[in-house]
Amino acid sequence: MPTTEPEAALVERAIRRDAEAFGALYDRYFDRVYRYARLRVGNAADAEDVVAAVFLSAWRAIDRFSPKHDASFAGWLFRLAHNAVVDRYRRARDDVSLDAEAPRSEEVTLLANPESLLEWRLTVDELRHALAQLTEEQREVVLLRFVEGLSAREVGDILGKQEGTVRGMQFRAIEALRRLLVPQPRGKQS
Repeated sequence: MPTTEPEAALVERAIRRDAEAFGALYDRYFDRVYRYARLRVGNAADAEDVVAAVFLSAWRAIDRFSPKHDASFAGWLFRLAHNAVVDRYRRARDDVSLDAEAPRSEEVTLLANPESLLEWRLTVDELRHALAQLTEEQREVVLLRFVEGLSAREVGDILGKQEGTVRGMQFRAIEALRRLLVPQPRGKQS
């Protein structure tokens, strides 16, 4: 049964090496970190490896998390996730893949309707193709801001950028996605 204990209290307990509190934080963030890793590395097995590395790093370094200095626990955790993905690619030298897997449980109704599933797949393919055309930093901003719901400040902390810089990157990424995804009206034909 998930705990209703406030996150700040769980973090404080985890900092004191309370494994139960850290387990509750793991339960709260596992799906989000997995989704982020899955979008970044492209396959389930590698995403699971990244998630394991993230939470192992988090447990080892939890005493260095500071609610006063870090933007948020989520931001700190996603900074670890970002670093784990970067480390994985440094070691493997693979290209970043944004392959999406079949819909998860919240999208199971799509499976009952083949037309909806096809439409979902086409949308995912179009989005994956458009995201692949962004710069690495723009793609990272889009994933962290809109898929993971982090604030511009948290994304800035993860990427080592100022909040205003993140907002500018976000704006440019959205404009690029708009050009790539929204059909442009044709000019007058002569």
